[in-house]
Amino acid sequence: MSNDLLLPLLVCAGCLIIIVVVYLRTRSKPSPKSISLPRIESDHQRTADSEPLFAEPPATTIEQGFASWHETFEGVVLDFIEFADDFIKSIDEGKPAEEMKEVNVLEAAETTQFQRAASQHPSPEMGAELSAILATVSASLHAYLRGDTDLSHQQRSLYGEYREMWFQRLRQFPQDLDRIIRLRRV
Repeated sequence: MSNDLLLPLLVCAGCLIIIVVVYLRTRSKPSPKSISLPRIESDHQRTADSEPLFAEPPATTIEQGFASWHETFEGVVLDFIEFADDFIKSIDEGKPAEEMKEVNVLEAAETTQFQRAASQHPSPEMGAELSAILATVSASLHAYLRGDTDLSHQQRSLYGEYREMWFQRLRQFPQDLDRIIRLRRV
């Protein structure tokens, strides 16, 4: 390239850079996008036949739900705890893994009823805790069968914590208080 052409190209490139920098610094920034939420009518604006969007159940209904669940499933939970305690006791006593392989915790009659109790609990969190009890017993067995004694012990410890917590909860609406006390002492 010739020097006569190079100088005007450098001047144009410099001007172009200055234009871009000035434009970037002076341009208006776009406002953040807002999300439009549907309008919810207040209580005094609702008509008589419309229902509230998020109705909170009264506390008495929740207590009645807990009481009826306890009437229906307390025995099931206690049956499963007895079943699980026997199972955990055999692991603690060091029963040979060959004998334990034949047992399928998840197919036992106590377990299927217990799963039903967990799924029908009025509180999803407490239902999940019941499912966690079953999971800790099953995980303890599988760890024991693999020879992982540390994990098996950890799962049995978790089972013990959940077990104790549920005895406290079962005492809130007791159906068979003597059985609860007897199993809690074991």
